[in-house]
Amino acid sequence: SCWRRHYGPYAVIENLKFGEGSTECDKRQKSGRPIANPPPLKYQVPLHFPPNVFRQANLDAFTHIVGRIREFVFQSATMKESIDNIHRLPACVELYGGVGTIGLHLSDILSSLVSSDENPNNAKCFYDSVGSFPPEIKSRILYKQKTAADMIKTERTLLRNSQILVVDPPRKGLDAQVVDYLCEDGWKHLKLLVYVSCGFQAFQQNSDALLKSKKWKLEFAEGYLLFPGSDAIETLAFFVPKNG
Repeated sequence: SCWRRHYGPYAVIENLKFGEGSTECDKRQKSGRPIANPPPLKYQVPLHFPPNVFRQANLDAFTHIVGRIREFVFQSATMKESIDNIHRLPACVELYGGVGTIGLHLSDILSSLVSSDENPNNAKCFYDSVGSFPPEIKSRILYKQKTAADMIKTERTLLRNSQILVVDPPRKGLDAQVVDYLCEDGWKHLKLLVYVSCGFQAFQQNSDALLKSKKWKLEFAEGYLLFPGSDAIETLAFFVPKNG
């Protein structure tokens, strides 16, 4: 309430570019491990980042993480059988979703997407992005301004009807309520847990809890150095229930 915008756009608008060679970061990694090359969306996802929301400092590098998630979900057995049938596509809930950077890039391969975050400024950014989507995609998308713990407490029916859960928690890792849900009930309903971590120690603790519950197994994990010269590692992991 102490400041007002006098001039310029309210937000920076970014579009992620997938595919090898699409950015300078891609070119530098050609000699390393394979880069995700997911199928392109048929529409743009203009991400809106005003000053009062979280934005990845190295969005080019984070694009590889989003691309790997899209690639993995698209290539899953469920997707191969369902891609032409909206009623058989998986439903997804996203916790700690920010402005929807991850979830919105899956929106065309989901039957529904419910993204959530506690920041009250995120919803406008989210719906500004969705505003340019095709009508049939818009109708599948919803945003809830809730903490991850509140989502677990108040949205059990929604969670039980979802096959994919995407989490991108802060450095401290998952809230205890989220871990408890995954180990006690979530494994019965979910087919895939997508975990993006910026705090490796917290990720280790959460991963240990999931694996020790004997309800989950680690299907894939990959590390990303978003800030060369630092010891900060971004971790992407896919967990699947053992009964899956």
